[in-house]
Amino acid sequence: MTYPTVWPEEPYRRLPPGMIGNIREIATSLGAGTGVVGLVMVIVIQISGRVLPTASDGANVVTMGMATFAAGASLLSGLAMVISRTLVRTGCVETKGAIILRGVEAGLCAGAAFAMAVFLFFYVPRITSSYEDSPQDRIEVTPGIVMYTLLPVLAVALTAVNLVVSHRLFFPTVEKVRKHLAQGSG
Repeated sequence: MTYPTVWPEEPYRRLPPGMIGNIREIATSLGAGTGVVGLVMVIVIQISGRVLPTASDGANVVTMGMATFAAGASLLSGLAMVISRTLVRTGCVETKGAIILRGVEAGLCAGAAFAMAVFLFFYVPRITSSYEDSPQDRIEVTPGIVMYTLLPVLAVALTAVNLVVSHRLFFPTVEKVRKHLAQGSG
């Protein structure tokens, strides 16, 4: 039994009932957690981006937009994981849906990584170059600035976790399936 990465000929792959239950449980809990954290990050980025001392910077629109995009990708990644539980409702994995899910997760992860890179490219130099400015224009690094800087990084980490977990859940290795079958019958 193989699990192709191209469009398969069989529309469904049968998995042991215990694995199906694990897929549904993990996809739901991880997706809900990621989605909630992504939504909170979007809100926090919008508020803190306007309140922090860096809000007066000309590139603030770009940095807030990119940070929000990364957090939004995390939110959408979580929603995709929650919705993915429908791919295993019949005791089988819907192969084409699983491949589409993997593509969606990969695209969201890549988009979040790009947004994070743009965010860091514009945001970090503004803070580090402010030490060359006059004392009244200097931006002190505060816990809020550090948190704001790390939010897009967290968003990328969460989307990457969803990508890896969705791949491992919906495309288990033959050895993993055999091991699960052996544990269930023994």
